[in-house]
Amino acid sequence: MSEEAIEQVDQPTEAPLLETPADVAQGGSGNDFLSTIPEELRDHPSLSPIKDVGNLARSYVNAQRLIGADKIPMPVNPTDEDLDRIYSRLGRPETPDGYEIAVDGNVITEDAAKSYADVAHKLRLSPEQANGVLEYYKSMSQQTAEAAEQNEQFAREQVETELRKEWGQAFEQKLAAAKSVVQDFTTPEILEMKLADGTMIGNHPDFIKAFANMADFRHSVTSEDTISDSPSSRAMTPKEAQAEIDAIMNDKTHPYWDAKAPGRQTAIDRVSELMDMVHG
Repeated sequence: MSEEAIEQVDQPTEAPLLETPADVAQGGSGNDFLSTIPEELRDHPSLSPIKDVGNLARSYVNAQRLIGADKIPMPVNPTDEDLDRIYSRLGRPETPDGYEIAVDGNVITEDAAKSYADVAHKLRLSPEQANGVLEYYKSMSQQTAEAAEQNEQFAREQVETELRKEWGQAFEQKLAAAKSVVQDFTTPEILEMKLADGTMIGNHPDFIKAFANMADFRHSVTSEDTISDSPSSRAMTPKEAQAEIDAIMNDKTHPYWDAKAPGRQTAIDRVSELMDMVHG
């Protein structure tokens, strides 16, 4: 063998630049630190994810942070008793009486507060969680009530517009007459009863007109002949006023048509008054 050949055989082989996964698994540069610890610890499962001394140091520091901390054990399949114990550690009161539920007498009454405390305790809520849910509920209830009030106000305005258009100058008088029928023959609570569509009877135009018609009927059969009850002093709807105008226009014997009649000016004034009722 030549000297050149001998030199080639004796020269050490350089390590490959890249390690295979097998090299890392069996040791390699990734976890050479294992060779520096006692042999009985090298195969411990907790060390298998650690690849170098830096990772080992970080793991140790994190473990130290947990030492002495108040820890809550988490069972794999917790029973109700386990959950009660866990949530008690998290702040749930021992009894429903431990919740401080503010009573406002409106949304939250005494009975509602007690019932809610029982439910919150059953759900294992902390006082902060229970009050947070309650505040959300109160906020939603207030928004719902405000929206309902706005809808009712809009409905009242729509009904008033409709009746003013139909009754004209007689609106106030007929509305007062309708209210008097309700007061005399029923109770105000009936006006708050709701129909299938949610409309209150007191805001429904057909019911208001029905009460007004009852008032007109009562007036026609019970009123005495007084000045205040005379047709000329009573406000009329445009329809009623037009009917009287037509009656005067079709009656050629009416003083309105006789220039020499003593009451002609009164008749003319009456027709003018009726025309004002019709046309506003």
